[in-house]
Amino acid sequence: MAQFETTDYAQMRRCRMAHLFRQPVNEQFKDGEAGIAVSGLIRAVRPDLTCRPLRWIITIDRQQADVLELAE
Repeated sequence: MAQFETTDYAQMRRCRMAHLFRQPVNEQFKDGEAGIAVSGLIRAVRPDLTCRPLRWIITIDRQQADVLELAE
């Protein structure tokens, strides 16, 4: 499992809906200037209320690429 932070409201909503319907996601999270592509199932979407702008911590259970191909 991996945790990522985002301040993008639209990305948080996509992850929250995928978590609700238990669908795998393919998201790209920013890591400085580079982006990290992540595929897997969302385990949790939690707000971090201690900072401004509001950010969300998203926990993803990563899947291997061959597992994703079999699921399609």
